[in-house]
Amino acid sequence: MEVCEERKQVKISGPLLIALHLVPGLIFGGVFFVLSWTFIGSGLTGYLALLVTIPVCLVPIEIGVMRFWSARETGRGSVSAAILYRQRGTVVDYIVWPFLLFICWGVLSIAIAPISQYLDANLSGWLPAWATQESLFNDLLSSPSTQRPVTLGLAVLLSGVVAPVVEESYFRGFLLPRMAHWGWMAPVVNALLFAVYHFYFPGNVPGIFGAFVPTAFIVMIKKNWRIGLVFHSAVNLWGVYSVATAIT
Repeated sequence: MEVCEERKQVKISGPLLIALHLVPGLIFGGVFFVLSWTFIGSGLTGYLALLVTIPVCLVPIEIGVMRFWSARETGRGSVSAAILYRQRGTVVDYIVWPFLLFICWGVLSIAIAPISQYLDANLSGWLPAWATQESLFNDLLSSPSTQRPVTLGLAVLLSGVVAPVVEESYFRGFLLPRMAHWGWMAPVVNALLFAVYHFYFPGNVPGIFGAFVPTAFIVMIKKNWRIGLVFHSAVNLWGVYSVATAIT
């Protein structure tokens, strides 16, 4: 039988919720900066370092938090038990809703492009020069042609599948239901903190916030984190496709 948020729902204090949203991103950003500097110095690309940071950092931290929290609540470190929004879905849930969210995201991305460009131009100065999105793209573009297929293959797997599975289970399956006592503010705050979690690419923050507010609302209403997973994976795979077409 599927378990929703009414089972063992434990409220988390505001400061701890903020920390659980943002600290993994801070650690991820720091590890990425170090790895990208190391990779570039070794003749590899910063984009590859970004991908490697997913299994090295993102996966163990977010899975580890869910296992730890589950052990506190149930006595066993089960990721499945930590995910409360896991009702079964329908074809509409896994095709129609993600498709509509994807279309909305595409329209929104065009509308807020000037804001994203402004943030990239004015808030990226503190980032390491080799870790900006522009530098990552130029680095990949100038990399040996033999490296690109491997890098793009890893991008499909790690950015298109692994990261969405872990992030959606963590942010929408684990954290969002534990914010349900905030009412309609829960999806808004969840999406905002998820956007800020991507601070290392400032220009992406507005688009992520706009895209995941409706996503979080739908996940909360349907009590099904997998809806967010399908949408998130589609967005990331589109990003990989965009990179691939730009460098080939």
